[in-house]
Amino acid sequence: MKRKIVEFLLILLFYLIQITFGNAISIGNIAPNLLIILPVLFGFFNGKNEGMYLGFVSGMFYDLFSSSLFGFSALIFVYVGYLSGMFYKEYEKVEILIPLAIVIISDFAYEFMMCIGMFLLHGRLNMGYFISRFIMPEVVYTAIVTLVIYYPSMYLDLWLNKEWGKKRKGMLDEGSI
Repeated sequence: MKRKIVEFLLILLFYLIQITFGNAISIGNIAPNLLIILPVLFGFFNGKNEGMYLGFVSGMFYDLFSSSLFGFSALIFVYVGYLSGMFYKEYEKVEILIPLAIVIISDFAYEFMMCIGMFLLHGRLNMGYFISRFIMPEVVYTAIVTLVIYYPSMYLDLWLNKEWGKKRKGMLDEGSI
């Protein structure tokens, strides 16, 4: 239960950073999608259920306060958490390429689906412009932010696992990380 509270507070922190400092950290009106990073990382660290939980809560925060398609972000983020949780026992935590690839793919898919929902259904058909001007820069920016916060979140997860007794099968011991 304490783990869920810490994860909820982390989601709340990332959401507050995204909505309050979004304009300050944006480059050319492109800001990273911080909430899509959490389900990927914690799903990769702890499995499908953890990724789906963080995905649902992150998506609901995003939908409640930022999106006009209610429930859509939560649905996509749950799938993202499930996808990243599939790699839970296959790779070690120190391998950053798998979660980075999942972040890139899932952010592109999410933004592409939002583009379809927001623009194509309203008659705006220039997808090439939206992909090159908005989607790809956000994907790159989100990937860079993922590289920055990967290891701190990995150490937070190790601390949570050590603190509340959850062991990862095949996990490297903390001295070698």
